[in-house]
Amino acid sequence: MDPIKNLIAGTDPLHSDPFGVPDGETELRRMLSEPAAFSDNVATGVASLDDARRRRRAKVAALLTIAVAAVAAGVLVAGNLGALTSAPEPASTVAAATETATATPTTSATATPTPTPTPTATPSAAPAAWTKFTDATGQATFEHPVGWTVTEEPQTIQGAGYNVIGVNNSAGKKVATLDLIYDRAAGYTCPVPKPYNTLDAVALDIPQKAAKLKELPRGPSEFVFRVIQSDKVYGSMALNDAELAPGTTTCVLYNSILGPEDTPTVSFGDTWSLQQDGKDAPLTFGSVAEAEAYMQTQEYRDMKRMLISLELRPVKKPVEWKSYTSGNGLGSFEYPDNWTIAGREDGRYSDVVNDQGRTLLTLGFNQTRNMPNLISPCTPFTVLDSAPMSFPSNRQGERAIPPQFIFRVWDVTYFARDSAPFVANLGIADESWGVDGTTCDPQNVVSGLPSGEYFFAQNYNSGAATDLKFYSMDEARAYMESEEFKTLKRIVMSLKIHG
Repeated sequence: MDPIKNLIAGTDPLHSDPFGVPDGETELRRMLSEPAAFSDNVATGVASLDDARRRRRAKVAALLTIAVAAVAAGVLVAGNLGALTSAPEPASTVAAATETATATPTTSATATPTPTPTPTATPSAAPAAWTKFTDATGQATFEHPVGWTVTEEPQTIQGAGYNVIGVNNSAGKKVATLDLIYDRAAGYTCPVPKPYNTLDAVALDIPQKAAKLKELPRGPSEFVFRVIQSDKVYGSMALNDAELAPGTTTCVLYNSILGPEDTPTVSFGDTWSLQQDGKDAPLTFGSVAEAEAYMQTQEYRDMKRMLISLELRPVKKPVEWKSYTSGNGLGSFEYPDNWTIAGREDGRYSDVVNDQGRTLLTLGFNQTRNMPNLISPCTPFTVLDSAPMSFPSNRQGERAIPPQFIFRVWDVTYFARDSAPFVANLGIADESWGVDGTTCDPQNVVSGLPSGEYFFAQNYNSGAATDLKFYSMDEARAYMESEEFKTLKRIVMSLKIHG
């Protein structure tokens, strides 16, 4: 007998009953044939009523015990054979037993769950590495992806040096150029302007030269992605601050920014100019929608990040001073090596030009003044600065003063009308403009050479276009604290006359 059958048989209380199971027919005959005398004593082999009841209760208990054993056996089988899928239990139609036996609870074995392996995280793709580049001049810095290459090409235009930086992507394709140059001439026109669109723009925190903004108002520095709709759609990504002309069409889109003080004008992008005919256009699309879809590519994101990362800073090199002698040999002076001197008329005139291309001083000889340059009414003037100098002078008269450097401001409110009401001039002098604080003859000349009068000032006569102009006396006084004024004063006071 297998273990399960033995287990069930061992739980049957009648299996070991000493009386056994009586035969029904035999007992009935015996009861009918014997005398009808009743006794509390039970005949041998015949169960009493109490015994019957006990047997009945034992049978019920046996059935319950068998059920418990079956459940335990099922658990054991399940533990050995794995999980079993059972059919749903049908609704019971058996009436509840009149008497319920309480079975002793049996502890069931609990199956050990199979451990679930911990999933291994799939590593995400590492972001592209970026690096930083600074050009040889130290003026420009930007980021680019590792694997892109940057090359520098120093250039010279009209004697001035500047730097051109080219950027190639990992495939060797040239994707951007950074030009560090002060000026670049424009020169493209077209017969029929074409529609343009700005598809993306991001304002940048790059300062702009205040003086240049006064000359030519522009917008803020921005990264822009713009397209021109011509026979195809031509596009460009670059930095720009030039405001477009009113309207929705154009012949050409230029890309440049002013940059901060003491830095060159900068062009940084895939082209310096995008023409409506598509010549040398860096990007070409079949439609504006296609151009917009290009903005979702990694190439676009990398280019945009690189252009936006540009930083510009002034790099002040130590200024060296050089000596200059006029073509006629009559005069010499010192000047900064980043300024230039332009001689004319065989040395009669020498113009001093600063690093921004402005003529700020002129040394002139052989001047003849036959009659005063009188104006009316005589207007007030103020001397804001002066310092003694040594140069030939034979000035006579009540207006004669010792040779000196002088900075004077002339009140021209009466004549100015809509322009600046104060005009200033600095240079050398050996005469006052007037003895009563007004002048009718604002000339800047010195008498002391046989060849005639000479001057070293912003111009021969005050009131010329090269004069300094101010809107208040306070503005004129503030100018004296500027580097430009200090440089001009040093140049003038270095003058030596050799005649």
